[in-house]
Amino acid sequence: MSGLTLGNADTPLTDMAAAFLATGPADAQSLISYVCRIPGAPLNVAEHMAAALFAGHKRFERDRQGRWRLRESAPTTHWPIERSSELHHESFVVVDVETTGTRAYHGDRVTEVAVVLVRDGVATTVFDTLINPERSIPPAIVAITNITWEMVKHAPRFADVCDQLLGVLEGNVFVAHNAHFDWRFLSAEIERVTRRPLQGRKLCTVRMARRLVPQLRRRNLDSLASFFGVTIRARHRAGGDAEATAKVLLRLLNAARDRGCATVDDVEQLLALGTSKRKRRRRPSAMPQSAADDTTA
Repeated sequence: MSGLTLGNADTPLTDMAAAFLATGPADAQSLISYVCRIPGAPLNVAEHMAAALFAGHKRFERDRQGRWRLRESAPTTHWPIERSSELHHESFVVVDVETTGTRAYHGDRVTEVAVVLVRDGVATTVFDTLINPERSIPPAIVAITNITWEMVKHAPRFADVCDQLLGVLEGNVFVAHNAHFDWRFLSAEIERVTRRPLQGRKLCTVRMARRLVPQLRRRNLDSLASFFGVTIRARHRAGGDAEATAKVLLRLLNAARDRGCATVDDVEQLLALGTSKRKRRRRPSAMPQSAADDTTA
């Protein structure tokens, strides 16, 4: 599987939904009324329930009118295992999140998320929003991100944008700078809403830089941006960091092609070279730090 998706275990509810949608698209209220036996469910309740049950599932999608329908492609052929596009034509989603701390599964939440689509050598911002984390933001984090409670208290909650975000992510290769951090937080938020794990292929620009530009002593975003001549519009804000990371990714993909990589499979094999023999050092903090610090964040 190449593209990003959610865990797709079928249940009696998904089977009922598939049978209902076999006759044609339906709005969330009609779908939830049939599947969950809740006639007359309020629109916002039905939308959230439908997103939690079906968003990102291999059998379902939403059309431009927001109605749910069966995917046109058969589930067994939507993301063929053998699929591995040439790097230039692969679709990447470069993600950056800002958070209230470092503990994705122990109380900290996302305060901002941005996604930049990289395809055919072009980087385009396709998602960028503040998020109400439904908890306070520590002063130390405010000092780094400049995101205050006043800025997020009227912003959408993650559950409000989850369906839209999944539509942006789905089917693409996930990329982030220190990808483990962004993946962990995004997956935790998505799983809270959908009860299904985020799955798919991911690349980390820190790991790519370590292999492709080994002459750099520091591989934080500031150092890589400086090395490649990339301007960061707004450091430690999701939109600015995601845009800069996307531009860095394009440079790293060029370097990977120079090393003979033609596909994402080739890049992953290159990154895996020597990792089994080299003792892994303790991972530094994933939170943003000063460019003067020796960190990979």
